[in-house]
This record gives sequence, structure tokens and C-alpha cells, in this order.
Amino acid sequence: MQIKRIKISNFKGLHDAEFVPTRFACLVGENNAGKSTVLQSIVYALNRPTQLPLDLFYDPIRPVEFRINLSDVTEPHLARLADEHRGKIAELVIDGSLDLTVRYHPGQKVEVMVGRFVPKEPRYRDEQISTAFVGKRGAAVRQVILDLYAEFADQCPADPNITVAKQYLSECIRRLPREQFAIEEAPLPSGIASSITALLPEPIYIPAVKNLADDLKTSQSTSFGRLLGLLLEDMTPDLAEINQSLKQLNNLFNRTELDGQIVDVRHARVRELESTVEGFLSENFPAVKVELEVPPPELRTILNAAQIFIDDGSRDLIDNKGDGIKRSLTFALLQCYVARLYAARIHEGADEPAQRPLFFLFEEPELYLHPRSQRILFGTLARISESHQVVVTTHSPLFFAPGVTASFIRVAKKAAEPKPMGVLHPVLFELDAASAETFRMARFENADAAFFSQRVVLFEGESDDAFFKHVARHLNPAWDFDAKNVAMVRVSGKGNFAKFRKFFEAFRIEVKIVADLDAMFDGFAHLGVGNDVNDARTAAIQQIDQRIVDLGTKAEPTARQIKDKVNGQSFRSRYDESKAALRKVQESRTVDDETLSLLDGLFTWEDDIARVRVCREDDAARSALIPTLDAMREKGVCVLLRGAIEDYYPDGAPTSGAKPERALAAVTLITDLATATALSPPLADGRAVELHEICHALFSGL
Repeated sequence: MQIKRIKISNFKGLHDAEFVPTRFACLVGENNAGKSTVLQSIVYALNRPTQLPLDLFYDPIRPVEFRINLSDVTEPHLARLADEHRGKIAELVIDGSLDLTVRYHPGQKVEVMVGRFVPKEPRYRDEQISTAFVGKRGAAVRQVILDLYAEFADQCPADPNITVAKQYLSECIRRLPREQFAIEEAPLPSGIASSITALLPEPIYIPAVKNLADDLKTSQSTSFGRLLGLLLEDMTPDLAEINQSLKQLNNLFNRTELDGQIVDVRHARVRELESTVEGFLSENFPAVKVELEVPPPELRTILNAAQIFIDDGSRDLIDNKGDGIKRSLTFALLQCYVARLYAARIHEGADEPAQRPLFFLFEEPELYLHPRSQRILFGTLARISESHQVVVTTHSPLFFAPGVTASFIRVAKKAAEPKPMGVLHPVLFELDAASAETFRMARFENADAAFFSQRVVLFEGESDDAFFKHVARHLNPAWDFDAKNVAMVRVSGKGNFAKFRKFFEAFRIEVKIVADLDAMFDGFAHLGVGNDVNDARTAAIQQIDQRIVDLGTKAEPTARQIKDKVNGQSFRSRYDESKAALRKVQESRTVDDETLSLLDGLFTWEDDIARVRVCREDDAARSALIPTLDAMREKGVCVLLRGAIEDYYPDGAPTSGAKPERALAAVTLITDLATATALSPPLADGRAVELHEICHALFSGL
């Protein structure tokens, strides 16, 4: 059994949200977006306290609602319920699914409702059936069925009373086809909100920001105490002798029952104390009897009073140790629990009632932990998720692994009235061997950007990010990538633009692109600008090609361009095909059009080099491309008209050497608005300089 979904309404910063937890789900996003609120909503929904403080209501005049859908509810799970409630609740389980609504009206007690099948036809509903029989006696009872429910008259009892008649109609209605029913909300049949507790998962909530000393107390109300309690519960069956001794100890303090009779074998001093107190009391109240009852000693009570000492060179209570070791101790208990789960799985019986499932909720489990410890913890949580649901909030991209955390929910804050609200963006990845490409893209820096950024800018070059960040701030102090939470992510080749865009957009993150000029001709399809731009681009290329003819511009590929092209997989395939075609020509001494086209394909890529060159050198060719660039920029795709980012470096910047060092040297020469503005001319008279227009597009709307 597990929680399939929970809908959260009007709770803290969540106005209306739906969370679909898998076996292992991660909530990611900026601080104060609402991640912890999602965990707390699960705790409140499952624990169902009597009332909610008014400060937990998003809107103080609306109710808080938690709508929970439980799936895979089976008979062994229902067996945990009390006998008097089990049958009634079992009738509400529909195809293994149970819908509950936990509702809090301001200032009122909790209300627990359940989804149940009711007939769509109003006259088949209990209230109308009851109304139909009001005041009826004898033959009039059967006549109600004949008159109002003629479709069920054939098997109608001969002389029913109202109770029998209602039972008969209930059976007939229950046999109606499924499509004649709808699911509607109704009160719990027991009328008691706590009656369903044993069926629901138990939340184990470990918050991030609180007094860890409180969390480490062994009280069952704390996460530390509950984890310890889970381990101690497993010990109890093996301590029968101790339990027997505790019963004997109880006999020394309290009267006990034996075979239906009250037996008093208490210690003489206990009886004497009770008698003495009663004697003094009887002086004023002669008829009063005093019975002294000492709470019976329980193994759990004794064990939960245990204190934990840590000797790390200095023996002391765990309460007095550092936050790191406190946090680690909590997760050491967690690892013990995992070991217990695996041991129990080996010995569990098939006919036993299902144990109450646990729902582990962890806020920022990576806190105070070294990265290596984080990975160990991640493995522990992954193993727990095989038996119980686990949800974590995290700021660590280490919590991203194939086959484990394929479910992510990015929590973002949205402006709204009367106050901002949290919005949940589900992200589902099938991180298995067949989807290895996605996992490769989810390396640390990309996951970090996907988890916590408001916008992502994809770029090609090795040093574009450092240069762009510096230039943008000097063009406009508001264009600060870090302050605006805009991440720059290198895609390592224009062919990866589409893959990276898909990856980040899965997190509902807006994606912008900065591409070199050659992307207009080679790899344009990866930019994803849409068909409406293609026509303008085609017309521009025709004008550019004409300028190449008019000017006699020749393609002059650099050694690096030739090397990159030759090493490309597609070029190798064309090379092998062309080589085989050439051998046939040598044998036959004839050349057909298909062979010529195949051989020509080895060199057509040079046409794109000529196009890039003429756009950089010729005003007319460059002007032909500007309308297309403007249309692309409106779609968030910015192309550098001068070529690559290195073509915008200021005079005096190094022209050789490693790209990162050249970029850093160029940055030192840009010191103010004037030097930043001088890096690029306007694309046309009366316009801002090109880099200003590009940066404006990257920050538009933030």
C-alpha cells in the first residue's frame, strides 16, 4: 500500500497543489518555495490533529484540505483495523484504492471524509429510499417497491418490513453495473476520525531547521525516538523473560485480574501505604475508599528512557556533541532499520497481517554531512524505498541517480494575491540503461541548475559564461546572472542544444540559447526556433549565397574545422560510401549523377564556412541575416553575428593560448559601461549595440 497522490489546498504557502509521490521522490527548488510545506502537509494529513492553528491557513476564511488517494489496499492491510470498523471501511475500497479527505475549517475540529460509490440515479440513494418508506406499515412497505422500484419487483420478499425491504433494495442496487455509480464524498462510516489510523501509513518526519537536541530525545514524538522505537519493537518478542519479570513487578504494585477475579498480591509496604492514606482521608470522608495504582512497567517505556553517550575522545551525551555527529547518529539508526527490514523480509510469513507502512520524510538529509556520507545516506534511503515510500527535500544534486530517484518535483514560488504561492512542477525521468543519455546530462552542474535556477542560458564555448556574466553586469547592473538566479550551462557542441533544452524544460525552467554564427547554417535544426523562422532563414541564405558569388568569397576552413569535421561520425560514414563509389568509377570508367552527388557531399560543408565568412566581412550579407536573427531572439535564441564570443573581445586581449585564460584576460579590460558598449556595434542605425540586445533578451521578464 502506498500514497498515490495527495492534493493540498489552502495550506501555508500552497493554495492548490497536487503531489504524486513515487517510491523515492525528491523535492527541489529555491529556499522558501514550499518544499517543507509539502512534507508537512503529508504529516498533518496522516496524523490528523484535532485542529489547525489559523496561521497555517493560506486564506483564513477557506478550509484547509488534504485529499489522499491510497493504492494497493488489500485484505492484509485492512486486517490492521479494529473488528468493528474493518467491514465498513472495506466496502469503501474500490479496486484496491481508497480516497480520503482530511478537512479543517478555521477554528473547528478535523473532518475526515471518504470517497464512496453512490448511485447516479437519485432514487437509488439511501436518503431517498428512507424517505419513501416513512410512515409505511404492513403491505404498504412492499407496495413502495412495486410502485417506485418496479425493476426490482420480481424477487421482492412477500411480506417485508422496512428493514428487510431496505436490505433487499440495497442488494439489488449493489448489483447494478459500475457505470451507474459515481464517487462522492461521504463521512467515515465509523464517524470517528481516528478509526482509520491503523490503515494509514505512519509518517516519520525528520525536519532540517530545528533544535536538533529536541530531535534527539528518545520520546516517541520525535523522529529520533520513533526510529529508536522501531528498532526496539523488533527486540520485544525476543525478550519474553524480561516481559515476564515486568509482569511480576507489576503484581507487587497493583491489583491484577486472574480468571475473572481481582487478586491482590501486592507488596506489604504498598498495601500499608494505601491503607494509611485511606485512614487519614476517612476522618473527613468516612465512606471513601482509596486505591493506589502504579503505571505498569513496560519494556518500551524502560528502553525509551535510554541515554546515548558518544566517546569521540571525550565521552559525553549525544546532546552535547556537534550537529554533524547528531545528524549522522539519526541516520545510523536509519541504517539499522534498513538492516532490520531485510532480516524481517527473510522470515516474514505470507499469511500474517501486513505491517503498517511507514512514510519517511526528510528535509535536506545532506545537512552537516560530508559528500561521501551523503552518498552512503542516499544508498540507505534507496534501500528503504524498496519497502516504504521516501520523500526528501534537497539542495544536493548527489540525490540524482539512475533507477532510484526518477521522480523529481521542482517547487517554485509564483506571484499571487494576497501572497505568493508555491507551485509544484513534476519531473519524471526513466533513468535506466535505455535512457543513459538523460543521466549523462544530469551530471552535477546541470542538476544543480535544474534544481535551483529560475532560467537557464545554454551556450557553446568553453569560456562564454565568464565573459557574458562580466559584460552583462557592465551593460546594465540589473543584468546579474547570479542575483537573478540565471544559470549558464555549456552544451559542448551545437548538436546538444535540443537535448539540453528538453532536459531543463522538463523541470519547467525557461531556456534561452546563445549560439555562434555558424549555427545558422550548420545544426540550425537543434536551435528549435520553429517553422515560422525557417522561411525567413531560407530567403536570407539565398541572398547570402548570391553575395558569395558576387564577391567570389571562398571557403577557407581552418585546421581545427577540418579536424572536427573529419572526426564526426556522419562524415566518416559519407567518406566510406564515397570511397566505395570511387572504386566503382575506377573499375567502370563511368560516372553517374548519384556518384557525383555522393562525392560532392564530402565538400558541401565548406559552403557553410563561406557563408559565415561573407556574413562577417560583407555588410549586405550581414544585413540579409538580421531580420531572421531578430525573429529568433524573440524566441529566446540569440546568435552572435560577429562569429564566436572571442570575436567580441576588446583590443589588447590575447589572440592565442587556452580559451579560459584568454577570456579572463579579456574580462580585465572591460571596466565600465563604455568599454562594454564598445565591444559590438548596433545591428542597424538607431538600435542598441548587439550585446546589449542579446543581454536584454536573456533577462527579459525577470
